[in-house]
Amino acid sequence: MWVIWMTTPRKEEIIAKALELYYYDMAKSGIQNVNTPEISELCESGYLSSARSSLMHNLETQHSEWIHNGSESENFVDFQFDDAEAMRTTSFVSGSRGVGKSDVAMRIAQELHNEGITVIVFDPSMDWLKRSSIAQYFTVKPFSDLPIPETSTIFDISRLTPNQAQQTVERFCKMLFEFQVDTAVKRFYIVFEEAQIYFPLSALSSKNTQNTMRLLTVGRNFNVSMCAISQFPALVSKELIKHSGQLFLGYASEPNTLTYWKGILGKKAEQLKELDNGEFIYFNRNKISKINIEPFESNTVKTRIEVPEPQTLPNMEVRPRSENTNLMWAKLAILGLIVLWMIKSL
Repeated sequence: MWVIWMTTPRKEEIIAKALELYYYDMAKSGIQNVNTPEISELCESGYLSSARSSLMHNLETQHSEWIHNGSESENFVDFQFDDAEAMRTTSFVSGSRGVGKSDVAMRIAQELHNEGITVIVFDPSMDWLKRSSIAQYFTVKPFSDLPIPETSTIFDISRLTPNQAQQTVERFCKMLFEFQVDTAVKRFYIVFEEAQIYFPLSALSSKNTQNTMRLLTVGRNFNVSMCAISQFPALVSKELIKHSGQLFLGYASEPNTLTYWKGILGKKAEQLKELDNGEFIYFNRNKISKINIEPFESNTVKTRIEVPEPQTLPNMEVRPRSENTNLMWAKLAILGLIVLWMIKSL
């Protein structure tokens, strides 16, 4: 899992470093057999502050060296992708509109499908219907419950609102997870276009996204992995980025997006503004390179599979009133008239 961007040392690490500095100073002063100091003592004597500064400096130095060593070459290479890593961790594709994000995902989907992995795509724009190499697709209607497909499949969700899409995908993820818990024989790879819909910033604590988050965090234990695509990385859950072993970063100029990636790339984030369409910065664990990808085109003939229509409740049968029922209503009507007459007579 790619976690190099985390540059804040943990509390345990700070305390351990502070103790190391404390014992070093005691030994340097010739003081032996000292007692272990309390955390408050370390804080008051400045050891905690010194330890944190030292650890931060080390992490930032490692991060700078990693970025420098990983991006020494300015030459672009052909498309790169680690199939094994894809099934161990999440892949994340980002960039502005039209830079080739879906082209990256279509290439990934083709490679994994050829390895016998069932690829499932949630496609809101019908782009996958036009250009991908996946042959089977469903046209999804509002409130449909999606079947678990036998082979790689596109779920065309272009007719759904974002809220309807989120609810439909959430139900499907629940069903797929339960299916894999019982069997876990097949391998699935899910592509989420517009990932900010299914993995928003509040995803980790929201009841509305607990099933998509469950697939993200433990899906690999049941042969399910995923690729998330979003133009707005600052709007997706940080858990999604932390679980991403491979990143494909295309052209970006939006200030919030650049600020977000600066937390990972540092000054190298400015390079995102210089990329052309089809050019991406590619991360695989601790390696970084620049890749080119051509627009993906496939002549695969698509076959539409019908999704069962949402079931509606049958109409309630209206039973005819019996004679006794009619007589009861007549008595109530007469009683009502008598009550009204009595009120007027008062």
